[in-house]
Amino acid sequence: MKKYKILFAMVALLVSCNEEAIIYDKINTEYESIYTESLPITNFKTVQEFPIRPPNSKLYFGDIKESENVFSLVQMTLFSGYLPPTNLMDILADSISVDSVVVYFFTQDSLDVDDVDLSLYSVLAEESDLFSSDSTNYYTLDNYIDFEQNSVLLNDISLSSIYPDSLGYDTLKFIFKDEKLQKLKDNFFDTDNNTARTFLLKTNDQLNELFSIEGASSYAAPKMRVWYTAAIDESTALDTFATFFSESDVSIFNPLSVNNDDLNFISINSGSGLKSIIEFDFSLIDSLARNELIKSSNLRLSIQSSNLTEDDNFFVVASALNDSITEWNYSTFTENDSISNIVIDSNFAISRKINDGSVEIPIQSFLNGYKNGLFKNNQLMIFSSSANSPFDKVLLNPEPIELIYVKP
Repeated sequence: MKKYKILFAMVALLVSCNEEAIIYDKINTEYESIYTESLPITNFKTVQEFPIRPPNSKLYFGDIKESENVFSLVQMTLFSGYLPPTNLMDILADSISVDSVVVYFFTQDSLDVDDVDLSLYSVLAEESDLFSSDSTNYYTLDNYIDFEQNSVLLNDISLSSIYPDSLGYDTLKFIFKDEKLQKLKDNFFDTDNNTARTFLLKTNDQLNELFSIEGASSYAAPKMRVWYTAAIDESTALDTFATFFSESDVSIFNPLSVNNDDLNFISINSGSGLKSIIEFDFSLIDSLARNELIKSSNLRLSIQSSNLTEDDNFFVVASALNDSITEWNYSTFTENDSISNIVIDSNFAISRKINDGSVEIPIQSFLNGYKNGLFKNNQLMIFSSSANSPFDKVLLNPEPIELIYVKP
């Protein structure tokens, strides 16, 4: 009998060693019930927040998509970027003889127009902080001096035959010698009488296409190089140069206007600050038990109209909000300062590109976060990604949220 027990134990051990390992997820899935539901839209609205200039912005010129680029402002550093630092005022010392100056701008665009020049002005002012890269725009110009009326023309160059080289840039050079050099010294270097250190750039005639140059945050930022001879003593002179760099800039453009169609769809355009807010009926999610899980969910938005071209890439961002919106009429910062206080919840913000006339944004984590108490309201803000052009505008049709959830 003992032999049979031993034999039975050996057979059982052999069978257990050859049995497939148990995967509990696979077993549980066999007993789950899968459900598909829709979460209807209860409200949506368009808001116009104060436009925020995205990082790494360029300086724009020309007219595009019904937006007019008026001018750009570039403030230069007071001291040169190399040791020992040279003050702009030092260039005017009796011991220094300036040979020439070149102001450099760089572009990744190609352009060939014969009848349009890019003009460089010096803004004349007794204050050094003439503008803000974050808050100076077309809507706030009345808060500043009249930049164009308080500027003097220094130089101009033609916008013909501009083609990037193998490194991806073409260089725009404003060269100053003789009379133009003296004008630059009198109206820009003399920081005792003109502390602005600010260039104004604009085209002298209408440019019917978009042209951009690199801004202060770019690797190829604007710079000004001064070649001069400095007298060390009566018998010694030093030929050298000083380079000054741009420290801040901004482009002023007349953004797209807000019209009635914008109020009837999900409207987004970063240049004018247009965003939209959607509210959904989350009663189904409120009714889900703790162990009922949302497996998949997408917010689908289809294009109603846009000014996008075939070559444009446009990214739509969906974000949770810190506080619920209770007023569902159109609102704009131009009439109500509190509009700028709408704060997104950084725990959920996701971006997707428009493809084939629509965009699908996965929001499963938002819905599960709402279900578990991380998010307190049933609203999403829809807006343009900072990677998009400020001149691109899209009107979208919202659709109910489709979701898949399971019951164990």
